Order: sequence, then structure tokens, then C-alpha cells
Amino acid sequence: MIITKFMEKRLLTMVLLCGMVTSYAQNLKFEAEDATYANCTLITDAKYSGGKALQLTENNAKITFRYHSSSGGKQTVYVGYDALYGSKVVNVRVNGNTSTLQTGDKVAEEAEAGTFIMHAGENVIEITPNWTWFRIDYIRIENGYPGAVEFNISRTPVDVLCSLSASKMYDFLYRNFGKRTIAGMMTGDMATANGDVTSHADMKAVYAASGKYPALVGFDLMNVTGKDEDQSWNKEYNEKTLELVRNTYRKGGIPAITWHWRDPSRRTNEFYYDKDGKDGKTTVKISDAMNPDGTWNTASPLYQQFIRDIDTIADLFLKLQDAGIACIFRPLHEASGGWFWWGADGARSFVRLYRLISDEMVMVKGVHNLIWVWNPCKDTDREWTPGTEYFDVVSIDIYNNDFDYSSNYTSFDRLKVMTEGKKLIALSENGPIPDIDNEFDEDAVWSWWMPWYQTWNGRFVDKTSQEEWRKCMNDNRVITLDDVAAGWDNYTDVRSMKAACDKEQLYDLQGRQVAERSQKGICIKGHKKLVVR
Repeated sequence: MIITKFMEKRLLTMVLLCGMVTSYAQNLKFEAEDATYANCTLITDAKYSGGKALQLTENNAKITFRYHSSSGGKQTVYVGYDALYGSKVVNVRVNGNTSTLQTGDKVAEEAEAGTFIMHAGENVIEITPNWTWFRIDYIRIENGYPGAVEFNISRTPVDVLCSLSASKMYDFLYRNFGKRTIAGMMTGDMATANGDVTSHADMKAVYAASGKYPALVGFDLMNVTGKDEDQSWNKEYNEKTLELVRNTYRKGGIPAITWHWRDPSRRTNEFYYDKDGKDGKTTVKISDAMNPDGTWNTASPLYQQFIRDIDTIADLFLKLQDAGIACIFRPLHEASGGWFWWGADGARSFVRLYRLISDEMVMVKGVHNLIWVWNPCKDTDREWTPGTEYFDVVSIDIYNNDFDYSSNYTSFDRLKVMTEGKKLIALSENGPIPDIDNEFDEDAVWSWWMPWYQTWNGRFVDKTSQEEWRKCMNDNRVITLDDVAAGWDNYTDVRSMKAACDKEQLYDLQGRQVAERSQKGICIKGHKKLVVR
């Protein structure tokens, strides 16, 4: 059959081959019941498109669509769903690239799953549950990439009074963004902490898998404040953590700080929220410290505890600042997911609290050694933005299935659009690491990625094969700890090199002279970047 372009635009007939949905049109709607599916239940109800939908209640449930595109390119996939008993998370995988879709809590809605790179020819679209108990009604595919923008990132941090160490760190992130990815690793259990970050069990797990250490190391201040903050185990954990933060920086690495803020009311020691307090979770909400008009009730005990906790964290950063140490700081992460108390009140309250943390630390306490990260739960959380003047980096947490090395370019693109191309973009938590070739081939070069910890039985290093670890960590486009071994004291801003320098001389990203170009990566010649892929 010969299909003309005129016919292609109007062809709305689906061809079923081997029970899988196949089409030659570009803007079509595909019913879930016409796809191939396994471990799903077919539901008949007039409220659904076509009168039917597929219910996914089992972890191994799967719906497979096959879609034929004549031209390929970026196309947007929408999913019609029924969330049933509250918000769920759906995995949408297109040609091996996975995006997660968090549903609303209403029935019979449609949401954008992402803009994917389609092949000219057959494309495979798979839907699987991340959280189960939802129904899929249909998928819809449209040509194009709505809202595409170009990057226009500030060359300086949002803190105009930032310390020299923070300025250097931001400059390093800025100049590598889009050219190289920084390898990271989260730490958990501090039982093996002895003051040397490379001796920590989580770092050693990466080294055992790849032969190299990551340059960015994640730490958690979760035990600094809270009901049990004075217990000896918590104090020891905090001391070991801060010792490793200092050691990471002295080795030329980047400390990345998360704060699981435990119940500030001190009624529980939890950071997880439940409105009824089930399983001992906290019921505290940001609005408990507010007046009816949404302003802060500064006389309320909860607001005063907010300030005490924020000041406690600020004092730790001030000690690091006095030592010339800078950090990445990611407060109030994953808020819109609703599982943490700082997200229980919705976007408006979250924004007020994020700004309170920043204003108190920066303007009141004088903390100027931080690179600020805003970490939405979803890559569509525009209403949760604290304001572009409050953060340097936007990040997302994505946990692909084991050994799935997708670049997750759909989330990267969404975050770029949501921040209008004005912010660095990072993968602040992940399971398997994204394949470095995928990152470059799909234009989704994350500033950094950071698998969650191996210790405490997390075993997130094991979700990437040793072969993939070795491939990525030994690629010149991935920055590891040995790449920054010269240390921050020797870090030179190449933009301020003397004009009299030899214009033919090559420099690496630390400002050191090199004899020849690397096989891959970036170097400086005559004040200009030379990128070798």
C-alpha cells in the first residue's frame, strides 16, 4: 500500500498486527484495550474512551503499543488515565527511554507523559506501574516539541555575596554543563567513616565496580535537628558526616547536602507525613505556623522552631564557610510528592518555607557558601517554583528499573522548558546511572547524577552493571575524583587568565597547561572552549 503525505495526515485507521497497535498516522489516539497487555484487567465502563480501560494492579502488569512514524523526530505522548484511589506513578517507556508520570487524584484525566525521540519506522511504547492500582484508557501522540527553549544560564550564582569557594564551585558547574557530567554517590551508614571519604563503604562500592571514585558526594543532615537530636548516636553521625564533607572538599570534590528535616514540632522524629499520623508519621504542616491570610505567625511555637532548626543548619554551614568550604544544598526535596511534611500543604506553603530557609540563612545568618538547588518531585511542578532568584540548579529524582541506563531526556527537556533554560539541570537522585553515550546522543547531559546509597541495604550501586560503571567512569566526558585532584585552591577561572598568555597554549578545566588535547572532553585555547567528542 502506498501512503501519500496527504493520506498520512488524515489516516485514522489503526492496523492491528500480532495484537499490537500499529499506525502510520502522526497525530493519533490509541485505545489501551487494542494494545497487547499482560497481567492487566479489562474494565468496561462508558466513562472511558471506547467504553473500556485496562486496570493495572500487579507489579508485572504491562501494556505495549507499536506505533509507526514515517518521519521520526520529537513527538509528544499523552496518557489518558483513571487514578482510582489517589495519585499514582506510571512508567512510560518509549524505544527504551523511560519517563515517569505522576497522575492527579481524579478519574478520567489526561496528562503529558513527555516528548520522546521517535524513530522513522516502528516505535515501541510500554506502560508499566511504578505505583499500582490505576487504569489506562488510551495514549495520544502529537507531532512536535511544545515550548522548546535555548539555554541562557547566568554565569554567577543567585547569591550576589557568595564566597570565593562558592563562586569557584558554581563556575565549575557552569563551565562543564553540557560538556561533561559529574559522577556522584550518596552516602548513608557512617559506620565505615574514618575521615577519609574514599574509605567510606558507599564510595568503595563505586570504586569496586568502576575503578574510580565519584567527584560529587552526597550527605544528609537528617540527624542534626529533631526530637532525638541530642542522642549520642545522632551526634556521632553528624560529626562523621561533617568530617567527610570537609575531606571531600579538600580532595577537590563537591559535597552535596540533603536535609531530611525531621518533625520540627518535636511531636515525632519523622519527616514522612500522614494526615492521620499512621505508622507514627508526623501530622505537622507548614500552615500550622501561618496566620489565616497566609503570612507567618511569628509568635507561634512552630514558626519559632522553624527558625531554630534553620539556624542550627546555618551554623554548620557557617563553620564550613569559615574553613573556605562550599557545598551544594538541596532543601525541601520532592515536596509535591506529598510524602514529606513540607509538601503536605501544597505549593504556596512550600514556596514560603523554601524562601524562609534561604532568607534566614543568607540574609540573617550570612551563609554565602552554598549552591542552591530546587528539587521538584515532578518535572511539571511549575507552581512549586520558589522563584528564579532563589536557586541555581533545578534537579529531579528518577529511579529507573535496574540496569535501565536511559538518559531520561524527557525530564531533562521538561525541566529546561519549566525554568526557561535559565538554570543548570541535575539528576539529584537515581538508581542506575544514565549511559554517557545516551546523554550526549539525546542532548540530556546532566550537570551531575547521584545514585542513592549502597549501605543500609540500599544496594543502588548494584543496579548498574560493572561493565556500565567501567564504561562511564572511564569516559573523559564523566568527571571523577581523580579529575579534580588538584584541589579547589588550585582551581583557576580560565575567563580571568591574563591576556598575555600564549594564545596557542592549551589548558584543562583546572587552568593547568597541557601538552595536547584529550581524546574526548573539553580544553581551553586562546580563552575559548575546544570540545572534543
